[in-house]
Amino acid sequence: MTLRVLALLAGLFAAASCSSARHYEMRGQILAVNRDKLEILVKHEAIEGLMAAMTMPWKVRTSGMLDNLGPGDLITSEIEVDGDQGVVTTITKIGTARPDMPAAAAPAKPGVKLLVPGDEIPSQPFVDQDGRARTFSDVRGDRALAVTFIYTKCPVPTFCPMIDRQFAETQSLIKEKGLEGKAGLLSVSFDTKYDTPPVLKKHAQELGFDPNVWTFVTGDRDEIERFATNFGLTLVRGEAANPDEIGHTLRTALVDRHGKLAKTYSGGDWTPADLLADIEKLP
Repeated sequence: MTLRVLALLAGLFAAASCSSARHYEMRGQILAVNRDKLEILVKHEAIEGLMAAMTMPWKVRTSGMLDNLGPGDLITSEIEVDGDQGVVTTITKIGTARPDMPAAAAPAKPGVKLLVPGDEIPSQPFVDQDGRARTFSDVRGDRALAVTFIYTKCPVPTFCPMIDRQFAETQSLIKEKGLEGKAGLLSVSFDTKYDTPPVLKKHAQELGFDPNVWTFVTGDRDEIERFATNFGLTLVRGEAANPDEIGHTLRTALVDRHGKLAKTYSGGDWTPADLLADIEKLP
């Protein structure tokens, strides 16, 4: 065996031994299959060690995995989470049943009104990463503002960590184009128990935030939850083995410089370039 081959094998072994990939079993029912995006929408049970039971989209590793799969299929699967990526690596079909589609939305809680484009955003009180009392209007100023909802301990790389990365890239684009005075970013934490101002400040610094562009806030739990729900966010608390784990959907909103909702983005199927283009189109 040549030295070159030995060196290659040693490198491969080292790479494998340093892998940070974690593997989890997921059981649930497929509600939809999107072959173009290599994605399945799954209503799944709690994934032990990762997240609460919920309905969410998952990427699959290869297109062939989707062969002979459709809405209603009951599956077991393996998920690989490595760094900032999460993907389904195997799928086993174990049966079929009528798709268990999400129930119709319950009546809104008092004070909750689903916002639509043109609606004025409530001037919600917050506490920012520096411990200062702020309001939504104060953070926005006379800028357009992109608003999203996160929590710093979110364990799913394609959820809050992905949104954090997309906001970080959007911040870079804003600064590259010299739009700091015309556009800002706001990340609202709904984990009011853990995400105190010092925790948010540390998290923001790790993301390279510029406080002139990007603000992190939290506040009273009930008020933050009501504010988030106004944008169509769904939160599920206390249904996982870890009581601090929060199930949630993804929602990002663009607010114009007059404080009115311009657009909402569901999930993470938007890019920083898309967001900046929408900002630049605002009057």
